[in-house]
Amino acid sequence: MTTPSMFGNDPAEAPTAGTRFAEVAVNAGQPARRPFTYSIPDGLEVAVGQAVFVPFGPRILQGVVMALADATPLQAVRPISAVADPAPVLDGPHIALARWMSDEYLAPLWDCVACCLPSGYGQKAVTMVSPVDIPPLLPAYPKDQRILQYIAANGRVSIEALREAVGQVSLTLLDRLQRDGHLTVAQGLARPAGRPRMERRVALGAAPEAALAQADTLTERNAKSVEARLLRHLAAHPDVTLTETRELGATPGHLRKLEAGGFLREYEQQLERDPLADYRFEHRPPPVLSADQAAAFEAIWAHPGTTLLHGVTGSGKTEVYLELVRRTLEGGRAAIVLVPEIALTPQAIRRYGERFGETLTVFHSQLSMGELFDQWYRVQRGDARVIVGSRSAIFAPVPNLGLVVLDEEHEWSYKQVDPQPRYHARDAAERLCGLTGARLVLGSATPDVVTYHRSEVGAIKRVELLQRLSPGTDGAVSEVALPTVTIVDMREELRGGNRSIFSQPLRRAVHAALRQGEQSILFVNRRGSARFVLCRDCGYLPVCPSCEVALSVDVQSPVSTMLVCHHCGRSRRLEDRCPKCDGRRYRPFGVGTQRVEQEARAYFPGARVARWDSDVSGQKGSHERMVQSLESGEIDILVGTQMLAKGLDLPEMTVVGVVDADVGLSLPDYHSHERTFQLLSQVAGRAGRREKPGYVFIQTYEPEAGPIVAAATHEYRAFYDDEIAHRRRAGYPPFNRLVRLIFRHARQEHALEEAARVANELRIGRDAAGRAEPDVLGPTPAYIPRIRGEYRYQVLLRGRNPSRLLELVRLGEHWHVEIDPPSLI
Repeated sequence: MTTPSMFGNDPAEAPTAGTRFAEVAVNAGQPARRPFTYSIPDGLEVAVGQAVFVPFGPRILQGVVMALADATPLQAVRPISAVADPAPVLDGPHIALARWMSDEYLAPLWDCVACCLPSGYGQKAVTMVSPVDIPPLLPAYPKDQRILQYIAANGRVSIEALREAVGQVSLTLLDRLQRDGHLTVAQGLARPAGRPRMERRVALGAAPEAALAQADTLTERNAKSVEARLLRHLAAHPDVTLTETRELGATPGHLRKLEAGGFLREYEQQLERDPLADYRFEHRPPPVLSADQAAAFEAIWAHPGTTLLHGVTGSGKTEVYLELVRRTLEGGRAAIVLVPEIALTPQAIRRYGERFGETLTVFHSQLSMGELFDQWYRVQRGDARVIVGSRSAIFAPVPNLGLVVLDEEHEWSYKQVDPQPRYHARDAAERLCGLTGARLVLGSATPDVVTYHRSEVGAIKRVELLQRLSPGTDGAVSEVALPTVTIVDMREELRGGNRSIFSQPLRRAVHAALRQGEQSILFVNRRGSARFVLCRDCGYLPVCPSCEVALSVDVQSPVSTMLVCHHCGRSRRLEDRCPKCDGRRYRPFGVGTQRVEQEARAYFPGARVARWDSDVSGQKGSHERMVQSLESGEIDILVGTQMLAKGLDLPEMTVVGVVDADVGLSLPDYHSHERTFQLLSQVAGRAGRREKPGYVFIQTYEPEAGPIVAAATHEYRAFYDDEIAHRRRAGYPPFNRLVRLIFRHARQEHALEEAARVANELRIGRDAAGRAEPDVLGPTPAYIPRIRGEYRYQVLLRGRNPSRLLELVRLGEHWHVEIDPPSLI
């Protein structure tokens, strides 16, 4: 990249005949949803998709050309300052995808463009302050004196560094000092964070024999000659790093002397940061597909659009995906495979790597910026044609895309919540496939209700796999039974005197698995040790002062128990007695993963127990290490949260215990029953995935609840029929779309007032247009009314196309707008 030599001083001029124009998405830090128009100076070659530098106010900013035009209705435009990259960084489909995302999700256009750029590519505008002349008599104002003294001592500094050193500094103040001749202020661009990693190397520039002869000559003159030692090393190793030459004692002077004599040359080489460098793939031939799998593959391949592959857990959907990828590669096209969680990536990498080896790469958030940067360009060059990753992998610059697979398509981790754009990878994938002519396959054992309804009404194709399969050693597959599911009524356990968090049936099953050398999962949908602490004497409940939610209990060590807010991170030690009444009955309630882990170690002594939740999986490589430990049999009992339910395939996992199936069932959210059914069905599907039978125990205080019964009987259709009837009556998706608006502010009165203003303007605008919908509901306090010290009020729009109504109102920076929100709480 080059940096422009000017700083936004080009004046706007009236267009002249023959001038061409470019529509540019600009990295201006503004919520603009449209590109800005610039003229193309004579002699400057500009192409669609190219990164450019453009004037924006007094600044030079980075942008990407979205379109070219021969005319503009504008009376005056400013010229593009410079081209940043000679080659386009975006192709046509990704430009169209970014525009669609901006319109669909009401997101700033640059934020949507940035999703498609290499990691760390964006360059931010910076203000630099430099000393010119520090006069003998400093200005009278103390702030002016501190500014000039600081830059005199430190030279050219950014305005951020200056503000950190001397306090708030306004551009107006700096402009005055610049007019007085004390300093200069310049606008520029920060160096991009993402860039190639280069390595300096030294190569032999002559024949080895000539190098050795010269070394002998140099040794005759000086027995300790560094040049001679270096030449002998290069004769044996003709290409080494610059660091290696330093270790031999060579200085830049030695290298220049030998280079001048033609004995070596220095050069720079780009190093690729490969996230799969530690993987060793052993090629394995594909197994023989079952008749149902083969029929599913043929049906999907024959359909060029979107297909829902609805297959029960363990039905071999992945083998169908692999066959689709193989056929796509044979046709000269590329494939993207999305998984909902990084936890699934290690197994997916191995399975796809065993089939497609060197053409595979991976994209997910635990990679370093450098790894993402290098793999982006590797994909763009066409060197990697199979991309496995989480939701952001949908934006990989794949040339000639032929297939996109969304495994576990029902998962809401495919929905980006923050920051903008708040897209859903499933919708973005469908749009991208429409732009490129690629197939889209949505796979799940528990499809999203909206997706399944689309297949019911014929909007997309549906293919089903209804039988669980187990691969054999000979490459063939055989049918196996779904796990046996037992609903355990915890009310009966209490009546029988069992106050443990584990029911008697679950304990017996885990003991039996341990005796047989098999593995078990204990699933609880909550981190920490307990949900909250309550004093039974006075009713005191410790809450976060910033978020107004109950503090959770987190056991950090045998001697350290903390109260933690999982929204803002605030924490404090758990007191031994009630801080309000000094009572002794101040105790934790509810269970979390830490508590279950502790209880499992107590009830199953000698068992190797591990915990897998977001508290222990944040480090790079933690998912790979956990999956490896499970597959190698180093773990007997795995305690964890939702990530356990998502696609893990473990042959020795035969027992699953859902410790508290009621979590989330009664939440005030129309998704609550769907989420409960999906979660229970998916976690149950981890048991008995090979020839050994699986056993699942769902512990609940509501054994008659519809989602629990449907999950226990493996009846997706029964659940769907009940759920779709409820949504039709209530007017929820798929029969309407939702838009959720949340306003947050430190002052509660202002938050309510602003939310009420927007709600009223929306109703007035709807009524003035003579429309009966969308419904405008609210404002009401959000389910969590305060987070990080800010009060939150929400307004909900419900209708066929509710987002269009938002064009009638003005929303400020404290508004959070979410199209098709994943939750209403």
